[in-house]
Amino acid sequence: MWRKISHAIKTIRKWREEPLHIEFNLTDHCNLNCKGCTHYSPLAPEEYEPLERLEREARHIAGIKNASLIREVYLIGGETLLYPQLTRAIRIVRHHFPWVKLSVFTNGLLIPKMDEDFWKACRETDCEIALTRYPLKIDYDRIERICREKGVAATVFGDRGEESSFFRFPLDPEKKQNRMMSHMRCFSFGCITIDGGRIYPCSLSACVKHLNTRLGTDFRHEKGDYIEVEKLTDARQLLTLRNRPVPFCGYCKRITDVKYGPSRRSIEEWVDTK
Repeated sequence: MWRKISHAIKTIRKWREEPLHIEFNLTDHCNLNCKGCTHYSPLAPEEYEPLERLEREARHIAGIKNASLIREVYLIGGETLLYPQLTRAIRIVRHHFPWVKLSVFTNGLLIPKMDEDFWKACRETDCEIALTRYPLKIDYDRIERICREKGVAATVFGDRGEESSFFRFPLDPEKKQNRMMSHMRCFSFGCITIDGGRIYPCSLSACVKHLNTRLGTDFRHEKGDYIEVEKLTDARQLLTLRNRPVPFCGYCKRITDVKYGPSRRSIEEWVDTK
């Protein structure tokens, strides 16, 4: 018992020392169709974050008290490179967050097709390409080489090159999970996601609307599950959202290893129905 308590205390301390980062979710639309996607991309419509709202939110968050606590900003998806105004989005976010490490997350498929305006924006804003590898016939060495040739840093943020290196994130529709335990073992800890004018502690919570809409589930948000962007006044509110369990954590069961494969848009990919 004491060993478990000690481990929990060390875990909490480690979390609180993690740099604060936020993720602007530009789209859940994707050019891959991955089983159990945490953004529910196989279920999501082709929609994109309005650039005007992105700029408004970036300006607001950058101007809050203790904003300097935010050390990293990610532009994410879905597949982020599908965002039609990505070059402008990069410049907007860098303008408001000149002190952060800025990264665009991508599966890399579209890297060879990106135009020179994109590469120029990345160079001028010191924006990094964060690649996630998939067990598909993709020449990632070539993709990284293209980034280097364009003078843009590229790192492998997630190496999912093996078919067995994927996970299932099952939700409990009865919401009977221990929130603290779910939070303690959270794979998405720290992935503060900004989506639709709200700030969520993870993408599962931010994007569950697609699951509800397409498959008829009823995963709901309660008070404390998110912060309205316009009501955010201090970056320490983000730390609280990150470091403590929220009501939505009651849906989250222990993750399990799964073999990579295409989504069949089946409810069992995301929900424990038994």
